[in-house]
Amino acid sequence: MASCGPVHAVVSISRLAEITGVTPRALRHYEDVGLIRPLRSAAGVRLFTPDQCELASRIVLLRRCDLSLDEIRDVLAGAPSEDDRATRLRDVLERKAADLSRTLEVVNAALAGNSPVETQDRRQAA
Repeated sequence: MASCGPVHAVVSISRLAEITGVTPRALRHYEDVGLIRPLRSAAGVRLFTPDQCELASRIVLLRRCDLSLDEIRDVLAGAPSEDDRATRLRDVLERKAADLSRTLEVVNAALAGNSPVETQDRRQAA
């Protein structure tokens, strides 16, 4: 998936925000919902290890693919290998594609002057 680049030591939230292209607020939100768990310095400053930087990059990539935080959690949680995560991601994206296809059918029917409700009513009356 995504790469955090050459991060070899712990980095601050502001540095991770620069690396990933999201705001520190977004990273704090990912922490709040349990997607990422940074270390804390003695002063309480968030510090991210290279593995956490990689995880944050994956989360950002998946958000840019329009996955919800719950969907991201499903993809990342408990998947023991990269292949398992890829399979889970493929499943989520296929479900989203099917949903979009159904939505497109409804929109196309509406644009053709056939309300989905009217179309269904006609089918039931026949």
